[in-house]
Amino acid sequence: MFQNRPHPIIERRGSLWSLLLAAIMLVVLMPGQMAVAAPISVVDDSGRTVTLQAPAERVVALAPHAVEMLYAIGAGEALVGAIEGSDYPEAAKALPRVGSYRGIALEAVLARTPDLVVTWASGTPRALVERLSALGIPVYASEPRRLAQVAENLRELGQLTGQAEAGKALASDFTSRLAVLRQELENPPRVFYQLGANPLTTLAGGHIVSEVIRHCGGEPLFAQSPVLVSQISREALLQARPEVILSASHDDAWKADWQRWKLLPAVREGRLYTLDPDLINRPGPRIIEAVEAVCAALASNPQ
Repeated sequence: MFQNRPHPIIERRGSLWSLLLAAIMLVVLMPGQMAVAAPISVVDDSGRTVTLQAPAERVVALAPHAVEMLYAIGAGEALVGAIEGSDYPEAAKALPRVGSYRGIALEAVLARTPDLVVTWASGTPRALVERLSALGIPVYASEPRRLAQVAENLRELGQLTGQAEAGKALASDFTSRLAVLRQELENPPRVFYQLGANPLTTLAGGHIVSEVIRHCGGEPLFAQSPVLVSQISREALLQARPEVILSASHDDAWKADWQRWKLLPAVREGRLYTLDPDLINRPGPRIIEAVEAVCAALASNPQ
C-alpha cells in the first residue's frame, strides 16, 4: 500500500516556516543576547561626560573615598590600583599603590592597564588627568560637595562597573537615612569646625562638612569665606562666639588648647565634640555615620 506524502515543495516550505518561527521566538525570548549593548554614559562631578562601551573591568581609584564607594557597590574585584591612604575596607590595604598625595606617576597608573580611572576632582593633578584622557583612558572625577552627590556617585559608579542595581540600592538607602537624620533646631547653634589648630583653619560653605552641619540644624561659621580652607584669627572667632566646636581627630587632645577660651559659649558649656576623621573627611558612603554623630552633638543639651 502507498502512503500519502506531502508534495516535496510543500514539505520544504513547511520546514522554512518552522525555521522562521524558531528564529522569531529566539529574538522574542532572548532579547538581551541578541541586542547590542548600548554605551554607558554618566556626567561626573567636574561636569564632564564619561562614556564606556562596556562596564569597566579594571579600575584604578585615586582617592580613598572612591575606593570605599567601589567596594560598597560590589565592584571591589574590579579594582587593580589605588592611592596611599586607601585603607577601608580591609581588602583595600592589599591593592597595588600607584602613588600618594605627594605625587602620582603616570607610568604606575598605566602599568595597571585600567579601562577606567576614578580621580579626586580637586586633588588629582590636572596634568595627569589630561594625559590619561589624551591616551583614551576614561576618567571619572569624584568630589561630592553636597550630601546628595554621594548618592549620585554611588549610582554612577555602579553603572560604570556593571553594578547598576547595587549602586542604585545603596544610593537609595543612603538618601533614606539622610532624610531620617535631617533635623531643624528651634535655636540653630553657631558651629565652628576646626580643621587645623596652628594656624586656626576651617572649611567654607562649599565643602560637604558645612552641609553636614546645616543638615543637622546648625549654622556653620565663616561659611561665606571666598576660599574653601580659611584661616581664622582668634579675634574673629571671639566675635563669632561659637556655641559648638567640632574637630576631626583620633583623640580628644585638641580640646585642651581651648580651655583658656572660656569667653566662648562652646568652651564654657563644654560643647566640644571629636569626630572620626575618616568618616567626616571622606565623602563616601560612611559619611552617613558622621552625619549621625554631628546631629547627635548639635541636639544634645549644654552641660
